[in-house]
Parts: sequence; structure tokens; C-alpha cells
Amino acid sequence: MPRDIEDIQECPADMRQAGKASVCQGCPGQELCLSEASQVDPDQQLIDTRLKAIKHKILVMSGKGGVGKSSIAVMLAQILAHDGRKVGLLDVDICGPSVPSLLKIEAQPVMDSQWGWKPIVFSLILCRYHMLDTLCRSPQGNIKTLSVGSLLSSGSQAVVWRGPRKTALIRRMIKDTLWGRLDDLVIDTPPGTSDEHLTIIKLLASTKPDGAVIITAPQKMSAGVVSREIRFCQKMGLPILGIIENLSGFCCPCCSEVSQVFSSGAGKYLAEKYSIPFLGSLPIDPSMSSVQQRGLSMKEEHPHSGVSEAMSHIKRRVIEAVEN
Repeated sequence: MPRDIEDIQECPADMRQAGKASVCQGCPGQELCLSEASQVDPDQQLIDTRLKAIKHKILVMSGKGGVGKSSIAVMLAQILAHDGRKVGLLDVDICGPSVPSLLKIEAQPVMDSQWGWKPIVFSLILCRYHMLDTLCRSPQGNIKTLSVGSLLSSGSQAVVWRGPRKTALIRRMIKDTLWGRLDDLVIDTPPGTSDEHLTIIKLLASTKPDGAVIITAPQKMSAGVVSREIRFCQKMGLPILGIIENLSGFCCPCCSEVSQVFSSGAGKYLAEKYSIPFLGSLPIDPSMSSVQQRGLSMKEEHPHSGVSEAMSHIKRRVIEAVEN
């Protein structure tokens, strides 16, 4: 009789125990894990050299899809860059990359040089001349970004890859990308707690990532799924900087009053249950969809909106957490 899924123990968090722990006995992948654990990673020194030039590494995570994780990762990168910080944005969602669409950089190719891949540079729009329909961009406030979406020949192309190939691409995105010196690297991860997450945490381990920002929807049902991501971070020894409740109410475009169209409170519930900081709530704002469809920044276009003010508060708390 097959074992009940609740009786199946998790893989060991420490890669040095992969294939050796008691839970590995009888696992069909034990030999593969043993061979990988015994090998010295020849690329780790180069990876560490690349990452040590980056002061803060912040992962944006959620065990659940459809909670606006990528949108928040983009807004966090934009608002950090707005303060004059040198920011990078890495999208490791291999099968569902959305960062190029949110920044409107789908048509820009990733250039390969003798020093590695050169990430695409997204410039914040500092002023607009509506009458002339021209944009004025500044060399300051740039975001270096890399996503598998920028490596595909078409935005509709499907990425039909098994785990090892996805792992190899994430490794190359870390090892071969010429990020240079950055203040912050925001990493947008896919939903779940599987290959991509294990790979990125393993690659970052030597340079000690600052932690994860967890995203949840307001419903309690979402809290049940997101709690698995929290336990995953705890098991892997990844600090949790805080939790954000997204889609928390509807912001009226006329009076800016926020109405609760769904249930609410999942963010505070998870924060209290797991004793982690609650960073804030973001309402549904119709203007945000329009701004992101044009590849613009909410902070530049609607600086006094509820979303912009909430993100400014969240940014301050994130910076306090990583710098203290």
C-alpha cells in the first residue's frame, strides 16, 4: 500500500545531507542526490564573486500563484531605484515570466559579451511632456533586469522544460550575468517550494541573502497555501523580512475610498501566527493596471495614490530590515 502523503518526509534542507539522511533511504532519487552532493561546484567561486558585489539580495516569494507577486517585485525595484539606489531585478520564474511585460522591455534583447550577459536597463520616467509626447529619462534611477522572457524569440513561446534544465538556466542567470555593483537585487520567484527555490537559495547561500518578502492574497484560503512558503523559508534558514497582503480591498478611482470586496486579514493572521513583521496592505487600484501595461512606474505617474504611499511605507520597512 502506498504511504499517505502526510507520512512522506521532506528532503533534507542541508545539501550536505542529500542522499545520506534517514529520509533518503528507499528514495528513487537517492543515487542522484549522492552524486551531486559529493561533487564540488566549480562555478561557486565565480558565483560568489558576482554576488559579493551586491549589498542586499531580496527574494519576493509566495506559495500561491495569482497574488500579484511579480507586480510587487517590479514596484519594489522601481521605488528603490527612485531613491537613487542601484537596483537589479532578476526573474527566475522560468515557465511564466512576466517582468518583461510589466516593464515593456519584451523587444529588447539580452546582449552577450566577453564578461557575460548584460542585463537590460530599464530607466524610470522622471518627467513627461504630454504635448510633445516625448519622454525624458535620466541615467540615474535605472534598473538592471534579466528574465527568461527576454531570452525567448516570442512572448507566446512555451518553456517546456524539466527540472534539471530549469536549474541549469537559473545557475547561468546568476553566474554569467554582469550585474556589477548594486545596492539591491530583487529576485522574483515562481509559486511553490520546489526546484527553482532550492536552486536559488543554494546559489545564494555563501553570500547570505538578506531574506524574503512573502506575498499573500487577503482570503484565509490563501493564507493556508502561503503558510507553506513560510515554513519552507524557516526550514531552509532563509530570513523572512515580512509579509504583504495584496489585493486588499478596492480603491475607488474617484474618491480613493477603499472598499473590502473580498475577505481580508490573511496577512496579519500569518504575521501573528508565525511571529513575522506585517509590512502592509496594497489595495486594488485600477490605475495600476494602466500604468504597468505601459511599462511605467506608479511612483512617477501617481505618487499620492494609495498603492504608491503603501509601497513607500513597505520600502522603508524593507530597507530598515536589510540594513539593520
